[in-house]
Amino acid sequence: MLFHFRRMPLWMRIYLMVFGLIALMILFFSYRMITVSSEAGIQREYAASLDRHAMFYNALKMYASTMDQISYNPNLEHKMLTQAVQNYGLYYTDNKSHVAMTNEAGEKLYSSILPDDEHAMGLTPAKDGRRSYVIRSVGSRTVLFVSGWVDINGKLFRLDFTDNITNLIADLKSLARQMSLWLSVGMVMLALGLYVLIRQALHPLAQLSTQAQAIAKGRYDHRITVKRDDEIGQLAVDFNHMADAIQANTALLQRAVQERERFIASLAHELKTPLTSIMGYADLLQYYQLDEQEVTQALQFIRNESKRLDDISIKLLEMFRLGAGPVLNKQVVPVFSLMQQAELITKLSLSRKRQRLDIKSSITEVAVDQELFLLLLSNLIENASRASDNDAVISIQAYPRERSVVFCVRDNGCGIPAEHLDDVLQPFFMLDGARDGKKKGHGLGLSLSKAIAEAHGGRLDMKSRLGEGTTVYALIPNQENLQNDDIPPMEP
Repeated sequence: MLFHFRRMPLWMRIYLMVFGLIALMILFFSYRMITVSSEAGIQREYAASLDRHAMFYNALKMYASTMDQISYNPNLEHKMLTQAVQNYGLYYTDNKSHVAMTNEAGEKLYSSILPDDEHAMGLTPAKDGRRSYVIRSVGSRTVLFVSGWVDINGKLFRLDFTDNITNLIADLKSLARQMSLWLSVGMVMLALGLYVLIRQALHPLAQLSTQAQAIAKGRYDHRITVKRDDEIGQLAVDFNHMADAIQANTALLQRAVQERERFIASLAHELKTPLTSIMGYADLLQYYQLDEQEVTQALQFIRNESKRLDDISIKLLEMFRLGAGPVLNKQVVPVFSLMQQAELITKLSLSRKRQRLDIKSSITEVAVDQELFLLLLSNLIENASRASDNDAVISIQAYPRERSVVFCVRDNGCGIPAEHLDDVLQPFFMLDGARDGKKKGHGLGLSLSKAIAEAHGGRLDMKSRLGEGTTVYALIPNQENLQNDDIPPMEP
């Protein structure tokens, strides 16, 4: 049974325990009330019967005191005492109470007690004046008996008194039945009231269980409606917050899985293209007779595609290293010198399209990992170069902004559609126009730059318009103790 009780719903267990406890308390106190009430009624009857017994005795004693002048005649004294007992018996009794008086020799002077009552009395009172009393059932009646020895003019007489208390017992039983009836009605109302209150009070727990089951099945959009301010209501609010967090984290995980799948697919595509070209030109060199110029061109193409694979592997390694938890070698470096080094690194690619950099800086120093930050700037410059026409001017600026240092690379090239501003920061993502032969790339530059900025506690922002150009902002904290949340957003 205990096993079944433990398997019951919580609200049912609380309901049974509370109802059982209250029911036991009510039953106990009701029983005590009925018992005390019955005992009080019987005690009142005892007291009334003892009083009438005493009144009868006192009346006889007063009467006997007037018989001193005839004490010389025993027969007359006996006759007068018997007559007095009869008279007082008729006066002090009624149809439900009776009296009997017996001398010490056992001779009855008077008795109105029914024979069945005399037989059922069974009292043997002491002769020292103490009285005995008892309640007995005689047939269908309940009779209270009082008996005691009384001293009248130096002689002992036994005075017996009976009182039919059947009606009193019936009234007490009727009262007990009525109280039991009302108690039963009260218990039913209590049971219904507790059922409604406890079920309503613990209803959010059932909702919590349903919500937990839904979350276990992968449904995260259900929420509990909170209409109370108590502890259970707060628990429901906390559970909703937990469900929000689980849903958000699950969405992030799903997005991460999708990004990883897209990353793997893009990586396979990016590796397949140069590998296919290398294998094709290698087959040409192996199976066909080519002149010297064709061999040189094939070898040059194989070298270029091999270098492209090498660039991809280097940038992938850098991204994985940053993603695993970067260990930065931060040091304070001159900003203008840093930008000049980035210009030297990209000079060859810029010179192919006769482009140039316009460098401006209003800040002298910044604390960064110099090697990684040069990679960030060179990636941004090369992306701007590929998006710009020949003879274009690419602007690179550095300036303080509140507690950050902003590096801004701006071009006037083709621009990026607004719906793809977030996509271009993902690995291997390239716009359709960037996959042709004129704008070579592998879609890792911006994603690597973003990872480098975030490794420094900063971020990468972009603004772009089709046909007008793109501006990329790399925000880096000016102090090492700044967190990402401390960096203010860029103005639109």
